[in-house]
Amino acid sequence: MKRLISSVVFLLLIVGNSYSQSRPAWTVKLPKAVNNTYIYVCETAVGGTEKDSRNQAIARVFQTTAMRLGVPFDSQKVFDAVQRGTDINVISREYNIPIYKVCEYTERVGYNYKVYVLCQVAAAGNIMPQFDYSFRGCNDDGRYSMGTALLSSALLPGLGQMGKRHYGEGVLTLLGELALVGGGVTTHFLGKSELEKLTLGTLSYDDYMATKTRYNQLRTANGIFLGAAAVLYIFNIYRAAALHPNYKQTFYVEASTINMSNDLIPSMSLTLKF
Repeated sequence: MKRLISSVVFLLLIVGNSYSQSRPAWTVKLPKAVNNTYIYVCETAVGGTEKDSRNQAIARVFQTTAMRLGVPFDSQKVFDAVQRGTDINVISREYNIPIYKVCEYTERVGYNYKVYVLCQVAAAGNIMPQFDYSFRGCNDDGRYSMGTALLSSALLPGLGQMGKRHYGEGVLTLLGELALVGGGVTTHFLGKSELEKLTLGTLSYDDYMATKTRYNQLRTANGIFLGAAAVLYIFNIYRAAALHPNYKQTFYVEASTINMSNDLIPSMSLTLKF
């Protein structure tokens, strides 16, 4: 019993440590686009300064997007432009690469800075992207890595889903698991009671046969309950890892003025409120 308690405490400490050290959800699993005209891209870079790391990450977003769209691209020119502080929209218009920078996150790696940049980019070269300028997940405090979600749902079914803010599914999973395990425990003890009656040797033939039938039915029900509980438990762990986090509504874009240029690239004036 002491070993079991120690193991549970150890696992809970691991979960707590994962919560404190893990990055925002969008750095682990990309958000889902609200339409099919754009996709999310997350790029990272490590450098001696935060500014240099950010600029390299942004340049990489342009590079990977240009390669995917098949657009002629000079990576050095773009990096130099970003380093000079050229507005992203200006670079977008010059190279006809629709990009909207959404979020960024910085962490220390030794003496260096590692910067994550999340952008919405055009899904295809022949599609005018309809970017989601009201994305609200940058400052999401529900920082869930896949490992944390898996471990959480392994300890308590539904906890990983709740951590990713899929509360309905998490609660239903937990209640379902409790109901199935409860059914298994109940049928086990009822079957045990019926078995004890069979071993007494005081029952009439009819009572003996009726008791034996009930015992067999309870054994079957017990197998069904425990089997279903095992299936739900495994499915719960899979869902904890597979689900995209529901991002917290931590800030919003108050207004955006969009002027579509000839090459269909938006220029924006954004006011962020936290």
